[in-house]
Amino acid sequence: MTTPTLHNQEPGGGSVGTRRRPRWFARLRKLIGPQLMVGLGIATAVVLGWTQAPDAHGQQATLTPTPLVRPGGRFEETDLLLLYSGSWTQMADQRASGGVYRRSSVQGSQVQLTFPGPNVKWITSRGPDRGIARVWVDNEDKGTFDLYSPGEEFGFTREWGGMNGETIHTIRVEVTGQRNGAAQNAYVDIDSFTIVGAYVAEPMRFENTDPTILYGGAWQVVPVTGASQATVHRINTSGATAQFNFNNGTVQWMTTKGPNRGIARILIDNKFYEVQDLYAPSEQAAQVFAYQSLGEGAHQIRIEVTGTRSGPATDSFVDIDAFIAPSANATPQPTATQTMTPTPSPSVTATPTATFIPSATPTIPPAPPAMRDARYFFQTSYRIDYEPFWNYFNAMGAVDTFGYPISRTFQFLGCQTQFYQRQLMQQCGTNAVQTMNLLDPDLMPYNQINFSNFPPHDPAIAGSAPGPDTPGYGSAVLSHVQRVAPDVLQSASVNFFRTFVSTVPGTNMVTDPNFAALVNLQIWGFPTSGPMPDPNNRSFIYQRFQRGIMHFDGTNGSTRGILLADWFKTIITGRNLPVDLASQAQASRFRQQYCPGAAAWVCRPGELPATDLTFAFEAQ
Repeated sequence: MTTPTLHNQEPGGGSVGTRRRPRWFARLRKLIGPQLMVGLGIATAVVLGWTQAPDAHGQQATLTPTPLVRPGGRFEETDLLLLYSGSWTQMADQRASGGVYRRSSVQGSQVQLTFPGPNVKWITSRGPDRGIARVWVDNEDKGTFDLYSPGEEFGFTREWGGMNGETIHTIRVEVTGQRNGAAQNAYVDIDSFTIVGAYVAEPMRFENTDPTILYGGAWQVVPVTGASQATVHRINTSGATAQFNFNNGTVQWMTTKGPNRGIARILIDNKFYEVQDLYAPSEQAAQVFAYQSLGEGAHQIRIEVTGTRSGPATDSFVDIDAFIAPSANATPQPTATQTMTPTPSPSVTATPTATFIPSATPTIPPAPPAMRDARYFFQTSYRIDYEPFWNYFNAMGAVDTFGYPISRTFQFLGCQTQFYQRQLMQQCGTNAVQTMNLLDPDLMPYNQINFSNFPPHDPAIAGSAPGPDTPGYGSAVLSHVQRVAPDVLQSASVNFFRTFVSTVPGTNMVTDPNFAALVNLQIWGFPTSGPMPDPNNRSFIYQRFQRGIMHFDGTNGSTRGILLADWFKTIITGRNLPVDLASQAQASRFRQQYCPGAAAWVCRPGELPATDLTFAFEAQ
């Protein structure tokens, strides 16, 4: 089950960072054989721009788009090819295609899709609060469309056709901010687009330096003669990983073999698939292992370095040359249980000297279920089993404060721990239950998540907090927080101080300032930045604390905490990990540590002492 969003305006759980996506999202890659084949056998050459930029290792990385059209021709509102500008909010409704859509009432907000094919459909909705949209096709104004209706109507479609099927076209939808007299608001919704008579792109090659490949460990970029672009990523450290998320059921891993190569473990959709021994008596580049018939939709392949080798090998290196797939899936959809469509044995392109060492699939027992009672949350399929956590959860504001539980109780760095959407709750030994400083340098010191931009840590502000020996400590804390985290910023009622003092129910800063200060400090910690508008969405204003980030949404006047622990969970599991967060967490010791079936289910146990992740993120 996908972890739900408490409020569908929250970034990191439903709010959409509003800007044009970085260039590498937008078609900056050479296609392998740049012909796009139409379903009826017509072909046309489409040359796409491409560029290079330094990757995390300082090497030149080929930047990657998704293919122009996916089989079926449907582009959901979250598709990476849809380029948004302005202010858009993600909404949930089961009547929408895929159960979600995006909406805006802000004048000038736009969405654009570039596509090949003769026809395009825009799927939207009508209703009592809908406004007027303007549509351009190939920069030709197609007029305005009033989406008002007395009743709700999803799946409302407008279609434009008769275009040259062998060339590239663009559709652009703009929010006018206008409405007719009967409408309650001026919302315009983006549910999806459908391309009729669509082309299907040839498979794409994602080089080893491509940002869509997520590396765990200290991989090195080394030159290799005969490699796809003359380099590979290489490592011999046990537990190192390379993950690639892709669509539509087919992927090929391109690697090398040689005298110093070791044994790799391959997982598909987080399930063990096979091992490959990459030893060969001589250097052999462009070795391809194909994995096919995996089923429609999003998938994941992960290459794990075992640190072991067969007898003649002189070392245990594993290389990543490239992945070949119909398209990358930079933000894969999570599933409640990572199951894989049964597949035949993969076909292997190998040389006569190829060596294959079979390995039995590790037997993983089913996760123990949980009691369905008041402590069980069907929204996320987790239960608060541990009595001290249950008591703390209820005393400190329950779901409004923490969000829903998103893990089981497990041992994490020597402490009993449970993840919630906003916080990590811990008890170390016989000490009291507390929340972790989630934004500390060793955990999540990051400033951008899913294209929302947060204020950076400010040492001057962090260092100005009153010490515990300050006379009148509680009042000093409240005065400090009120000074740094105001309720009004540039005439906007951001309510940062009010949110701080009212998070835990039953606190009163007038009658008992010490209690109000100390209790709410447990949830937020001290401010570590001043308030800052998102440079790409002026309606969003953020304030950074030690244990959370407050988010003011100017479109509806609400102030809530970002679902930070949700994102920390994606770092640990590697599931649904945003590209910008993956880049920042490249060297994190927590990144992609969840390995079902491994000892304690930890991929690199040396980096996480006294940790047991067994069943930690399996639904109860």
